Amino acid sequence: MQAVVAAAAEEFDGEILLLVRDGGKIRLGASESGGLNARAILSLCLSRLDQLEAQTLDTTTRAFVRVVSEDLKNDQVVLLIVRGRSDIRLASGAGAHGKVRDMLNDALQAIGGERRRR
Repeated sequence: MQAVVAAAAEEFDGEILLLVRDGGKIRLGASESGGLNARAILSLCLSRLDQLEAQTLDTTTRAFVRVVSEDLKNDQVVLLIVRGRSDIRLASGAGAHGKVRDMLNDALQAIGGERRRR
């Protein structure tokens, strides 16, 4: 998973968080700066989730998530790319559709943040 995060950090030039639902567990991969800011990034994503899910993603981002899903043999993948303070892109694999909020909450809880429900 770290190789995938490193490739994403190089490709997208930003802080990277990669969430993967593996059975009942959530796995979190992060670039160095993404890991340091993970709690803040996840909280911000939760508060802006509707807006982030409505974003139109470029072909490179969509293809990257598809390749990651194939490589990890798991389509419950969420990739968060952060450039600057407010430029966040969220891309999710086909199996994560409708589950992104739960995955973000689970990741936040796993790193010791507060769980937010709507």
